[in-house]
This record gives sequence, structure tokens and C-alpha cells, in this order.
Amino acid sequence: MIANLRDLGGIKTASGKTIKYGCFVRSANLSQAEDKDLAGISEIIDLRTTRERNEIPDLVHGRSSLAIPIFDEVKRGVSHERETEAKPERKGPPDMGTLYKWMIQDHAESFGKALSAIMNHDYSTGAVLWHCTEGKDRCGLTTALLLEILGVDRSVIMEDYLKTNIVNIPKAENLREKIRAERGDEFAESIYRAFIADPAYLEGAWSSIDSNPHFFEQLGISEEEIARFRAQVLE
Repeated sequence: MIANLRDLGGIKTASGKTIKYGCFVRSANLSQAEDKDLAGISEIIDLRTTRERNEIPDLVHGRSSLAIPIFDEVKRGVSHERETEAKPERKGPPDMGTLYKWMIQDHAESFGKALSAIMNHDYSTGAVLWHCTEGKDRCGLTTALLLEILGVDRSVIMEDYLKTNIVNIPKAENLREKIRAERGDEFAESIYRAFIADPAYLEGAWSSIDSNPHFFEQLGISEEEIARFRAQVLE
């Protein structure tokens, strides 16, 4: 089983085009994936750190797999290495909006590599799937950037981002109640905030993007590439 799995097909762009089904799939990690869960998918892009991949390997069932970490360091609140999960800091994870800004500001090149791999995938062989651990932060930002490249309005991008809460809010609520008894309300709430998708997180990333007129240039993707890509995956 794969958590937080969804095809981006059917999403409409601002110009009225529609993303084809069977091209783009986003999800949480594939540590419990069965072959049938990956039907129609020919390539997988793993956005996690090296340690995350080694600790909780994907099950890809013979499919092509690319490791493209957005960052390759322990980052409390975003990455999920066993050490940080087992030994949480007293004050809990940092503000998620700040972490989203950090990812956008410091790791544009990594997002560019992931997006380039998605855009250059051979869709005649099947869909491409990308994921992090929860399918929320690194995966969510990669998806948001991809949808923006395709010309999707940000209000629609936000709708997709918040769908993660269908899976993550029940998980976060259970975790908050468990931790509250052990660590108190403030710490428990910080853990809850780290596991949910909140509009403020993505808006923080967008504010960082909008303040940098050269951001999309830093991704290393040309206008010609974008035009060819749109023609291939939109209908």
C-alpha cells in the first residue's frame, strides 16, 4: 500500500487545458508498495535524503528509480531519519513556513533537477511518480512548481496541496494526543503542525519565489522546454 497517492490528471490550467491522466503521480514513500500499487508507473523519483532512503528503502518492483534529494542533510520537521524521529528536540520542529522558504531559497537547483527529470520522462512507457516520506513537503513543493510550470492557477495548486490532509490530519491528531500526555500541549501542537499541510506553508514558499525575479531561471528550465512539455502532457 502507498499512502497519500494521487494522479494529477484532470487538473485544469488557467488557459483551459487539462493535465492528461497517467502522466504524473505523487505520493508518500514506497516502503510498503506492492507491484499492483505501481501499475502504470514506469519511473520513480525519490526526493528523500540518503539516510532516509537507506533506513526505509522503496519497493519499486523492477521499475526505474532515481534518487534526487532536495537536500541531503537532517532537517527536523521535513526529513524523517530515525535519529530525529526517536530523539525529538524539547521545543519540537521549527516553523514550517520558514522551512518551506528555506527549501525554496537554498535548494532551487535540486528542485530544478527533479523537475527536469519529470519533464524529460518518456511518457510512452508509463507515468512518473515522485515522493518524499509523507508526500507533503518536498513532494508538495515539487508538485506545486510543476503545476505552475504547466500554467495551473495557484488557487488550484493549493487545492491539490491540501488534499494531503485527508491522510495526514487523522495521523497528526492521533500523534498529538499521544505526545500531549508525554510532552505537554505546546510540544504536541508543534508536532501536529509539522505533519499537516497548511496554506501558510505553501504561501511562504510562494512569497519567497515572488521576491526572487530569477527563481525560475535558477531551476535551469528554458521556455522552449516548457512549451514542448505542455504540448506533450496537456489536452
